[in-house]
Amino acid sequence: MPTNSIPTVNLLPYHEARRASRRKKVYALLGGAAGAGALVVLLGGMYIDHRVDAVSSLNQVLLAENNRMDGQIREVNSLRKDIEGLLQRQKAIEGLQNERNRPVQLLEELVRQVPEGVYLTTLKQTGDAFTVTGIAQSNERVSELLRNLSQVQWLDKAELGESKAVMMTNNLREQRRLFDFSMRFAYRAPQAPEDGKKGKAGLAGASAPAGGKG
Repeated sequence: MPTNSIPTVNLLPYHEARRASRRKKVYALLGGAAGAGALVVLLGGMYIDHRVDAVSSLNQVLLAENNRMDGQIREVNSLRKDIEGLLQRQKAIEGLQNERNRPVQLLEELVRQVPEGVYLTTLKQTGDAFTVTGIAQSNERVSELLRNLSQVQWLDKAELGESKAVMMTNNLREQRRLFDFSMRFAYRAPQAPEDGKKGKAGLAGASAPAGGKG
């Protein structure tokens, strides 16, 4: 009885071909992934370099601006010192001017404040302190002069030294009872603009010397 023979097929080449195809695909995927990774790294490096350059440029701009501002600050400080020096010199000049004008200002003010019946004989200055002596017809005249001086805003600490009755002879050889007095006060610089205006008004209003009210 004849036997049917089954043809033999060798599948090894097929499996080898499939494995080779798969390896090629895997290698291709790995190569693509590696290329993509390299491209990402390259692009990332380029982006980072660009950002570094941008930050470096910004830092250079900020550094230049800081240097420019430092120069301006030094100029402002120098100008401020110059202005302070000028103001100090101006104050010194004004102080000297006030010192020079003070005796004239005081004499002018005394002319305004000395009442009738009071005659000043001496005026002595020691620093900012002054002492005047004079003759008055009565103690009331002396008190009036003291009140007047106390109301002058640039004079301070007006006080009576002494006041004593004396007998004096006039040109007609008449004996008269008068009061010999001394008075002290101090100079005080004006603190408000109104004081300066009042002082100028006092200078303008005075028209006679201290001994002219005789």
